[in-house]
Amino acid sequence: MSEPEVLKNIRIVHDVLILKKSHKLIRRMQRALAQPEIHGYQVWGSSFLIMDYLLQHPPRRGSKVMEIGCGWGILGIFCAQQFKSKVTAVDADEHVFPYLDAHALLNDVSITQRVARYEELTASDMKSQKMVLGGDICFWPKLVQPLFNAIETALAAGVKTIIIADPGRPPFHKLACKCEKAFGAELIDWEVSHPKKQSGELLVIKA
Repeated sequence: MSEPEVLKNIRIVHDVLILKKSHKLIRRMQRALAQPEIHGYQVWGSSFLIMDYLLQHPPRRGSKVMEIGCGWGILGIFCAQQFKSKVTAVDADEHVFPYLDAHALLNDVSITQRVARYEELTASDMKSQKMVLGGDICFWPKLVQPLFNAIETALAAGVKTIIIADPGRPPFHKLACKCEKAFGAELIDWEVSHPKKQSGELLVIKA
């Protein structure tokens, strides 16, 4: 059966509507707007690993969740929709937020936005958050120490759970090793079959 016209170039993952890069709205935005500069030009797959994990280990409904390195914000949108989370989406690149806005509107959720690098996040930013999430956010060696410091700040501020997902890049493994030694973090192999079969690792840190 052919795809309904209204769903053409749209993926549905755990009830979240995601515009494909080939969707006409995305193509128009790419032509009209300044483009993301730090790999925030698409939805990266590790977010789907965290979604699947959260369906099995759900946060408290209505709790505050921060997505760091959010890009298009699909993971935060999922939390707002699925768990009624109060989501703050953080990215160093301001140019990702029009794409986040489009997806938040499409999925009828409200997301608070903040432009900030990992090293700019303070205990005050983190103190009311119950969970911090990030998918595909440790892809350069220079990101390891700022991310480690942000995790340390989050835990000191009272964040209960931090989950970072990655396909298994060397910088991520270096971060995981540091977090295992410092915080007793757990590194978990994870696999999903939807929206496509993929595997990776979850770095799970609990206070």
